[in-house]
Amino acid sequence: MAHRLDSLLAQWRRDPQAEWVLAVINSVQGSAYRKTGAMMLIHPLGPSLGVLSGGCLEADLRRQAQRALQEGRAIRRRYDAREESDTSFQLGCGGVVDILLLPLHNSNQALDFDAMQQALERGESGFWCLTLPPEDNSWVTANIQAHFMAKDQVPFPATDFPRPGQLTLDKQLLVVPVAPSPRLAIFGGGMDAIPLANMARQLEWQVTVIDPRTAYGRSCDFDGCHTHKFDADTLPQSLLKGLDLAVVMHHNLALDAAVLARLKDVNLKYLALLGPRHRGERVLALAGLNEADFLCPLSTPAGLPLGGDLPGDIALSIVAACQAALSGIRLQRESGS
Repeated sequence: MAHRLDSLLAQWRRDPQAEWVLAVINSVQGSAYRKTGAMMLIHPLGPSLGVLSGGCLEADLRRQAQRALQEGRAIRRRYDAREESDTSFQLGCGGVVDILLLPLHNSNQALDFDAMQQALERGESGFWCLTLPPEDNSWVTANIQAHFMAKDQVPFPATDFPRPGQLTLDKQLLVVPVAPSPRLAIFGGGMDAIPLANMARQLEWQVTVIDPRTAYGRSCDFDGCHTHKFDADTLPQSLLKGLDLAVVMHHNLALDAAVLARLKDVNLKYLALLGPRHRGERVLALAGLNEADFLCPLSTPAGLPLGGDLPGDIALSIVAACQAALSGIRLQRESGS
């Protein structure tokens, strides 16, 4: 499965000389399955990567991709779901979606995909700026231009584009903020960490499992994850600095306390400690910390109150809380939980 941008680019990187076609949503009016800036890559001989709808448009997009390759130019397609009598695609969303299909050839340097892919691999953010072709679909492949730029290189305030949109400078641009996939660290590699890691991997997050104990956090149990045997004292600052999310779940008071002491100064979007509230208070006391000492609010117990007590239930509640934090949504636990 590849839906996130860095996953798409990693797949593209395996066959960069193929005649890929990029399908990108350049504008949305009303409701739509995906929003402006969403991308999909279509391989002429293989499966497409990513989605721009819930399956309603992808077959037509593949046909249009073949047309874009044959004609050597950008193709603009509008899918209008406002008209209920239009049964062509039966989108049901009630909005208008404009999609550009752009062949990726050497003549346009693959729309600067190489620079964007390398930046994401380094964990860097930036902006992908695509020059939009005219409405008459007259632009040939060689004239299509896009550039990936770091935040301090863009010719506009970076804060103007928290999400994708269009900008008029000397030409019309589609500006797409680009960032690496969320990076989650799971401190404690017991059996109940496995469903948490699996769910996060399904979301294409970057997952690191850290446990100093020999019998825990084994790579064979955490497929697709980075596994390390660091104890709290040897945790590299470079690893901590790159994290977005952290869950502490050793089921060991001393190990949990030691790791929390290292995480208190890390600027995370979500930090959680597994176990009931009274256990969290014991761990904090052992670490000599108060909840006010953390840059990120400490969630203890971890996750949202969704019910259930099996490892999968708990993992789901934690992943849901992580996703809310990544989206900037503040959710409150029920009183007394």
